[in-house]
Amino acid sequence: MAIVLIFLILYMAQGICVPLSFAGLFAIILSAPCGYLERKGVPKGIAALISLLAALIVMFVVLYFISSQIMSFKNELPALTSQLQSSILDLENWAREKFNLSSDSMREMLHSATSQTLSHTTSLVSFTVSTLSGAVIYLVLIPIYTFLLLLYRRLIVQFLVASFQQKHTAVVYSVLQQTKHVIKGYVVGLLIEMVIVAIMNCAGFFILGVKYALLLGVIAAILNIIPYLGIFTACMLSILITYTTNGAATVLGVAITLVVVHLIDSNILLPKVVGSKVKINALVTILGVIVGSTLWGIPGMFLAVPIIAILKVIFDHVEDLKPWGLLLGDEPKPVKVLKKQKNLVKQTEEKPAEG
Repeated sequence: MAIVLIFLILYMAQGICVPLSFAGLFAIILSAPCGYLERKGVPKGIAALISLLAALIVMFVVLYFISSQIMSFKNELPALTSQLQSSILDLENWAREKFNLSSDSMREMLHSATSQTLSHTTSLVSFTVSTLSGAVIYLVLIPIYTFLLLLYRRLIVQFLVASFQQKHTAVVYSVLQQTKHVIKGYVVGLLIEMVIVAIMNCAGFFILGVKYALLLGVIAAILNIIPYLGIFTACMLSILITYTTNGAATVLGVAITLVVVHLIDSNILLPKVVGSKVKINALVTILGVIVGSTLWGIPGMFLAVPIIAILKVIFDHVEDLKPWGLLLGDEPKPVKVLKKQKNLVKQTEEKPAEG
């Protein structure tokens, strides 16, 4: 009952929890450069502001590169429209000859298909608008929260330490230090995953002779971080552009490349590279992403893994919760398990003798 209540509160308070959680992640990452500036004599507020602005500048440069390259696609839009219209006419002529359909039947089928497409498109547009609206709000709140968390991070640490008995002070400090280490490891793992996926995408596209191989490979790698929707969006974007610039013969190769890379990422890179950094097994990672999506949507998918990693650190330091920490982590090596079992048997055999 308590777990259900916690999930209900998290679901109802997602407008507060989501930006605050992202800000917490960014604050943990930026705490190192912020602390370095403070040790050099820079005031706390200015150090926090400089660290935040530096991170925002890096993100802006990356987004500017991608957006500027995307703008160049506008030159391909007329060709894309013409190619799609030509393909629709070819499909109509092929269906008329293959199935002996009349013009009226063809128009009725096209009208039905168009209506369904418009219905799905309207739903997609509504979802996109609502998502973008929420993203705009988050883009305003997250930097503000990040700055304040950096500014008052020592006060927050003191509060957490003071919330427990003095005998637990060392444990609390250990949990906080390991949490910082885990979050940094997760971000590093995510960046490594993105780079590897981008390299595989670009290599496949270059081999196929895709015109915008570099840009499409990078965009597909970024979109691949978004579970479920990412691979679909990357495929549609890459297929449309490839169909316009390279023709239909290359489209199948592009689709196969993206699917193969996605399978490699989902089954090898994500569990091993990202999962190894946060010491969480693949089963818990997948379940966490599903639960995060149910509670907080797409942001919940991103936040699920670091939150589970933080919970594991806490579970490993609380005696009664250590079995849960073991469940969340990687499977221990057989040698270690056998040693523990032998020690347990030896202790069990010694107890009656002592009595």
